[in-house]
Amino acid sequence: MGTVLMTGAWSAAATASTPADSAGYAALMHTLSHGQERLLKTVPTSVPGLSGLVVESLTGQKSLVFGLDNSYLIVGPIIGANGKVLNETLAQSAGLLPKPLSVKVLALRALHAPGFVLGHAGPMLVAFMDPNCIFCHRFYESERANLQAGKLRIKVVPVGFLKPSSLPKAVSILEAKHPAAAWAADESGFNVKTEEGAAKPAANLKVPATAQIRANTRLLARSGEVATPTILACLKGAAAPVLWRGISPEAQKNIPGKLTDLLPTGSCAG
Repeated sequence: MGTVLMTGAWSAAATASTPADSAGYAALMHTLSHGQERLLKTVPTSVPGLSGLVVESLTGQKSLVFGLDNSYLIVGPIIGANGKVLNETLAQSAGLLPKPLSVKVLALRALHAPGFVLGHAGPMLVAFMDPNCIFCHRFYESERANLQAGKLRIKVVPVGFLKPSSLPKAVSILEAKHPAAAWAADESGFNVKTEEGAAKPAANLKVPATAQIRANTRLLARSGEVATPTILACLKGAAAPVLWRGISPEAQKNIPGKLTDLLPTGSCAG
């Protein structure tokens, strides 16, 4: 799996690719996939030389990869300096992703998704988090005292997309005898300079947890954006949960005092 980090905002252009681009990438795809994949169309981006490629397997499954300068194929996440994943943006524009779920339905599915709970008492919220996510780390650190004091609970839905080590780290955490403790260890040893969690990547990905982490990441995509932390919570007095992309220092003040329980039904305790 390759990862390309580039700066600037991502956007899909409305114009079609040139026939030469399509022909070149079609031949490249056929050669490198040994005839197992064929190019359906190209999707231009605002990054010079970079194109999204909608491909189809022999079984009819469609997916998105990227081509660079008509000479390279990139399989894996492409992340801008703003932290947004270009794959999801282009997949939506190419019609490969369904419309985002409502917040209530997303909350319901997230509550029942593979994961674990941090804290032992207090209002429950849900957070999609990547073990290498610096903003998740800051959120965790800001709420660690509340978790330990029984003032807040966080259902962590672990995902893995930010770095090549994210998936194997998330797998090792979910496979641990005590996943909550494994997550706490990942956070306690977090390297803020390299933005790397301390979890040891799983050496074997042929385990059920791998499919579970990938399913969690797909569920995160159904929120409309692959970004962490994505938080689902219930404000006091509200009937339905709200969705936060990250959380500002101001909003982090007295989080337990602002919240009520997110119920297993995806609704709020009121």
